[in-house]
Amino acid sequence: MRFIIGLALVLPVILTACSESENNNIPSVMVKNPTEGGFVTQEVSIPLEQKYRGWLLKEVASEWRENANGEATLYAYIEMNPGEEKAFSLVETKEALTDTAHAELSVRSGGQWEGTAYTADVFSFQPVESFTAPSQLTDHSYFLKYEGPGWENDKIGYRLYLDWRNAIDVFAKTSDEVVLPQVGNDGYDAYHKLADWGGDALKVGKSLGLGALGRQVEEGVMHFQYVDDTRWALTENTHLTAAFNVSYSNWRTREDSNDGVDVETRYKINTGDASTRITVKTSSPTSNIVTGLVAHNGMTKIAFEEGKWGVIATWGEQSVLSDNDLLGLAVFYQLDEISGIAKGEFDHLITFKPATSFEYEIMAYWPARDREENPKASFETLLRQKVRALNHGLQVM
Repeated sequence: MRFIIGLALVLPVILTACSESENNNIPSVMVKNPTEGGFVTQEVSIPLEQKYRGWLLKEVASEWRENANGEATLYAYIEMNPGEEKAFSLVETKEALTDTAHAELSVRSGGQWEGTAYTADVFSFQPVESFTAPSQLTDHSYFLKYEGPGWENDKIGYRLYLDWRNAIDVFAKTSDEVVLPQVGNDGYDAYHKLADWGGDALKVGKSLGLGALGRQVEEGVMHFQYVDDTRWALTENTHLTAAFNVSYSNWRTREDSNDGVDVETRYKINTGDASTRITVKTSSPTSNIVTGLVAHNGMTKIAFEEGKWGVIATWGEQSVLSDNDLLGLAVFYQLDEISGIAKGEFDHLITFKPATSFEYEIMAYWPARDREENPKASFETLLRQKVRALNHGLQVM
């Protein structure tokens, strides 16, 4: 498995000794969940002395990766009760990790372009680590496996339409296993039906889906109809985390307008947490950038703010995988980065303040997988716990 540089917060750490037996003192890492924190899986970075290079945490999923400065860092994925403080033992050897996070983009081969459609006798896709969209690529070009990049962890999966629609869809999963390498290899229809692994659960339509970007104009929300080019690059694909970048050059609201802006987006998912962190950087502050959450009729809307974060979510029978199939969708935003929330024609819209960078998170919850007795209450509890964790993250002592 490759290791590619990613962005992470580096926290100080003090090693303590805990006794596994009377004669065996093992170094450990102290982690605390604040009383105000949330009961969800969170990523923590643990810089250690060189002599502990390669050691892992015994009790939880952990792996070594390079941080944003190129420094080898131990990352761990921990779920703790609020107010709990615990020492996690370090071990030199551990069973091999199973992949529980994955990102990919696969391009069709063996055919040729006929206008805006790619035609070939068979569906043969090749995974790539970087990609520049050809000018003729549009919706239903049949060139990219399931129409764009996909990413997943042990909880859920997502895909991004890598064309003018630029919407985010949801892959519901029935197990913890990585499944996307096997999805879509037989074409563009099968994954819309419930299979052993799961299926494409969300009807996106003309909306932004779950947390994609758009620009608010007088006529409504513009997607990515007008860009000079679109590029994709895989940046991390380790056992426990996956990330990729999508960049857009000269994104504008009309073909001949002078309001173009370059945008770079980063998508990152970790094991154990159904959320995806989306980081956005722009070449200049822009007042009309929005994200959206598809607004299906008859759904329950859930919205609240706490501390520095807020969430807007929908709940109801909005999965297309079977009759009466429930699905929860959520977008988490930082209060000081947005200027307003409104109902659009197809979406619940969050408008970002003019800035050159901002971050938010998206999350989908498919209760059919876990057969929850009270799935709506479970979803609402998950939203509360996630917001608390965003406000009061785990602390490495």
